[in-house]
Amino acid sequence: MPSSADSPDGVPPSGGSPGDPQKASTIRDVALAAGVSKSTASRALLGQPGVSRANLEKVQRAIEQLDFVPNQIARSLSVPSPATLGLFLRSAEYPFYGHLAKGFAAEAGVRGYEVLSVSSFDQPDDANYQSLMVLAGLRAAGIVVASPVVDPLTIRRVAARVPLVLVGQMGQASNPDVPFVAPDPDDGVVLIEHVAALGHTSVALTAVLPEHSPTQWVRIQRMRTHLEARGIRNRIVTIGPETNFVDLVSGLHEAAVTAVLCNNDFAALDVLAAAAHLGLSVPGDLSVAGFDGLPPFDHEAVGLTTFRVPTAGLAAAAVDLVHKLIRDEEVERGGVFIPGELLISRTTGPAPAP
Repeated sequence: MPSSADSPDGVPPSGGSPGDPQKASTIRDVALAAGVSKSTASRALLGQPGVSRANLEKVQRAIEQLDFVPNQIARSLSVPSPATLGLFLRSAEYPFYGHLAKGFAAEAGVRGYEVLSVSSFDQPDDANYQSLMVLAGLRAAGIVVASPVVDPLTIRRVAARVPLVLVGQMGQASNPDVPFVAPDPDDGVVLIEHVAALGHTSVALTAVLPEHSPTQWVRIQRMRTHLEARGIRNRIVTIGPETNFVDLVSGLHEAAVTAVLCNNDFAALDVLAAAAHLGLSVPGDLSVAGFDGLPPFDHEAVGLTTFRVPTAGLAAAAVDLVHKLIRDEEVERGGVFIPGELLISRTTGPAPAP
């Protein structure tokens, strides 16, 4: 049976009846073989929500049985167009990823690329693989992955087929040859220096579990190391969807913590709301800072001290890297780190008197 390698664009030749070796399988064939609707098969291929695990497995088996590659979708889209870059986002609902996507599209446009983006919404990794292969199949010249939770094996398999760059994360130890672009992991140290200069000697750091954001965890650990080197008492508080911030802030205040440095701006707002509920003055009783510093959290009306992550710089560096890979230009091993900017506002101030 002819393979996708037998044609210049990676799409097998067509002709004949369904199942005939001369005809490429279609999404209808996949749906029929899997015993699901065409729309379900399409959603499974695109990594969209609403597909059960059982149906996802049926579609994957059908894909293997029919030797179907998502390149088939490209047949109906193969009109003359500028080269395309694929952008695989964790979720455009979060400000960081939304602003990253905006910057990526702008920079890609300057280089003459169009952008096709897909969001993972933290789907199972086998679905991540199918979504990434869809991007590869739609003639993406290169792919940028902006999701820190894609399995290294999936990254390795896709990177073997198409130029690939990671962005917003500090690479993967098992994929040292895959280039990455990340915020400077020492950015959090700048926040430490800020509260230390204000006289704070007891600081709490909020964080999500490492598996949910490995890059954030590296930053938090470096912040803690810097706090300990300065002799500042500290604690890491793990937070999640079920966290009761009123109880959390109450406990920190009782433990004489005077500054809370949050893993992102959403958490900082939750801490501020809890402090208001408890009648604590900010920054009189408690200083609070966020991280990300993206609109609308950087607005003067919010007044939040935060650290702005350079999404435009990250996007530009990612486009530059993938562009070089596409052109077979030399790319240095390791990553590119882009520093951000401290935004000082009304939620941090001098430590309260003992």
